[in-house]
Amino acid sequence: MLRRRFFRQSKFLKKMNTLMEIYSTSQNPEMTYRELKLLEPLIRREGEYYFYELNRAALLYDMKRFKEAADIMLEIPLFNPEFDAKCAQMKTKIMEAM
Repeated sequence: MLRRRFFRQSKFLKKMNTLMEIYSTSQNPEMTYRELKLLEPLIRREGEYYFYELNRAALLYDMKRFKEAADIMLEIPLFNPEFDAKCAQMKTKIMEAM
């Protein structure tokens, strides 16, 4: 039972992944951003919060709100190598756009 709980994905991640899949086809960052903000109360872990912030910055970038996206990216600490690489890619995209 403990093993199943450990490997079970959180409610927040399930909903966020579904939302981002819908965004990949709809390409409506404003609507997706509003829906993402509604998921914030479901965050239970530190990693979930960082992932939320990364997606929030990506949506702001897509809405051409580069300054806000850059501010968010500056607040995300180092977490793990894979996540840090995703953050570095987003930071590069934002800096190139500014």
